[in-house]
Amino acid sequence: MKITLEQSGTTYTLHSYRDGVITVRPPNGAANDEEKLLLLTGSCLLSARQLVTEWPPQQLTELMAEHLQAIPPLKPELLLLGSGDKLRFLAPAQQAALVRLSIGYEVMDTAAACRTYNLLVAEGRNVVAALFAH
Repeated sequence: MKITLEQSGTTYTLHSYRDGVITVRPPNGAANDEEKLLLLTGSCLLSARQLVTEWPPQQLTELMAEHLQAIPPLKPELLLLGSGDKLRFLAPAQQAALVRLSIGYEVMDTAAACRTYNLLVAEGRNVVAALFAH
């Protein structure tokens, strides 16, 4: 699914999500420059200014409290958690770990998280997307 709202400029935006591949447009990537797109097949953390591809959990079921420690340094107002190709719910321990961060969060499938991320970044919001490709 191609994400419809796209900005070029100084922020990371999401170009598309499909078949377990998250496609990211890096900062200063021209809207028509397909060669600069980053194709990710694993999990990632994404903010307007930073992309973290070395994030250990590869599926939502693997998410543990220690993995969440990479999020507060990004200083988000809101965390979007993209659970993969379909909506999956958090286990109680995962919910508790997210609540302890004192950051608002929303859980949705990855395609919805990608669309929401782009809209919030376009509004100038400081959002972080924790995305699972599968």
